[in-house]
Amino acid sequence: MEIRELEVKELHTVANWLFHMNEQDDHYVAWMASDPNEIFEQIWTLTQFKEPLAYVGWEGEEIIGFLGILPFFEQKLCRLLGPFASKGHEKVIDRLWDKASLTAQLHFDVVKVACFASNEPLISFVERHEFELYNIERTLAVHKSVYEASDEKHQSIVDIHMEDYGSLDKLHPSAAYYTTNEMLNFSQEDGNHIWGYLQNGDLAGYIYLETIIPDLEGEICFVNVSPSHRSSGIGSALIHHALQYAFYALDLDVVTISVRTQNQQAEELYKQFGFRTINTIHAYQKTTKPATNYYH
Repeated sequence: MEIRELEVKELHTVANWLFHMNEQDDHYVAWMASDPNEIFEQIWTLTQFKEPLAYVGWEGEEIIGFLGILPFFEQKLCRLLGPFASKGHEKVIDRLWDKASLTAQLHFDVVKVACFASNEPLISFVERHEFELYNIERTLAVHKSVYEASDEKHQSIVDIHMEDYGSLDKLHPSAAYYTTNEMLNFSQEDGNHIWGYLQNGDLAGYIYLETIIPDLEGEICFVNVSPSHRSSGIGSALIHHALQYAFYALDLDVVTISVRTQNQQAEELYKQFGFRTINTIHAYQKTTKPATNYYH
């Protein structure tokens, strides 16, 4: 067994391996991209830093494990892409963490990882290394065949652009997995869109839809309404707008959305649109010693 830093010449091979691993529920890790090309771009980014942010486990010419560190330097936190281990090679997980944890401890105060409960090797890993469970989140899905479109038109719903950063940033949660700037940048890609709801000229809520698989699957990544405008129908209007665009403009077959298990009110709202639970993600975090020589 050999553990070494991810090299650019290995990106295609590693991306394809990760794609096949992550599409299996018993290996699934959140925050990994959805197709080989997106995974390639995601892990390529990890090779562009001075610090090592991705490690690959090898048995001869065979990949047996991977662990990447998705950095959020401003927030001093990182999310783990992995650790992954092929069947029969679970021991590589701790070897990968031994390497990656040095970087994590130096640059980040918090390390996060999330997966399905069926990912037993990863669940065992977080228990051994004393990560704490901080969130359980359900993923719900609605199919085009069961969605009932709304006839109501809302002239208050508008497109959101980069120049709307200030008002959008006030509504967007600071701990979200995309920053406001990242979300705006991603919204420029084909199949992605942000809409806002204006109330008396002010942004009262927004929704971000992202295409995961063209012509097949999309995800409502964020829907947020300002506290002073909640329970006024704004969230419902935004969800209807996003679903109608997804199903009838993008011709997607299914749209997913995630909700914390504690947020029963939101879950009940989503179920009114035909959303049904398809899986549950467990999220863990570990606090490291604050870095004394933090830099980037």
